[in-house]
Amino acid sequence: MSASVVGFGIVGVGLIADVHARALAAVEGARLVGVAGRAADKTAAFAARHQVSFHTTKLSELLARPDVDVLCVTTPSGAHLEPALEAIRAGKHVMVEKPLEITEERVDRMLAE
Repeated sequence: MSASVVGFGIVGVGLIADVHARALAAVEGARLVGVAGRAADKTAAFAARHQVSFHTTKLSELLARPDVDVLCVTTPSGAHLEPALEAIRAGKHVMVEKPLEITEERVDRMLAE
């Protein structure tokens, strides 16, 4: 991506992910470049709805993309830690849908990473 465009990926394709995708579409310099979800059919439908060419059921594939600078974690509450840690370890910036996590210990693990 050029320096003026920030590439975003979304993991989790439920209702709140639609809000994130629409918000990214409205931000100059932001581009949704890929999505990952558990169910292939729902992930493909989400990608089609938001005109995203890359979709996968494997977060590692999304994070391997050099055009993904930021991962938006929109998985269900209590399932934010693992994808956030995977993204951090892949060198990506992370945005996590609220709540950050459901226990103080899980929040602390995320922040420590």
